Amino acid sequence: MKNTPAMSFIRRTYPLLLILIASGIVACGQTESSTDPVSTEEKTASPALDFPPATRDSLDRTGWVVKEFGVKPITLAIPKPLVSMGNQVPESAKKYIVGNETFSGIHGDDFQMIVNIIEYVPTVSVDLKSVAGKAAEQMRSDVAVSHFELKETPITVSGSQGIRQDAKMFRDGLIHYWCNTLVQKGQEVFQVTVIYPETYREGPGDAEAMMASIQISQ
Repeated sequence: MKNTPAMSFIRRTYPLLLILIASGIVACGQTESSTDPVSTEEKTASPALDFPPATRDSLDRTGWVVKEFGVKPITLAIPKPLVSMGNQVPESAKKYIVGNETFSGIHGDDFQMIVNIIEYVPTVSVDLKSVAGKAAEQMRSDVAVSHFELKETPITVSGSQGIRQDAKMFRDGLIHYWCNTLVQKGQEVFQVTVIYPETYREGPGDAEAMMASIQISQ
């Protein structure tokens, strides 16, 4: 995969995101955690924010493919195959995390896609709000990002609880949108993330099509 600015952003951001998500889980029930992700979200969220952007396109997405990702799979529709980034578990989190599978790709005009599956050991108490808080913290703190505005929505996917995060931000001089869906089933957290610039006309429709197609195996 060529080293475009979008690919550089994925390579720079995602290893840190894995660590932050892991630290969010590790902190659940631990006295060492001093960050309250709910209060952080409340400071940045606003019901008047104009995102996610309206979906106005009428493109035919029948050429998309439906793929399964992971051993206990998440299924979703994607515009092109994603590349496996392997099983990545930070050394400091190996006693809490059984495994992590990551897939990524770029479609069209800088439409970045990431699918991530993390499975935690049975003794870990999984806190989805903490995971969401750490994911938003990583996006907000990236050196290329400013004016990060976030809102969250509780969702249900295939009978499992989830959180959808939508953000609007400046990145590399352009407004970008971030849509991040997290779903918990038992000891697993499934994550589907897309990032795209406002100049990509099909972005809102592509994002909604992917998020609406998510299914978790029963």
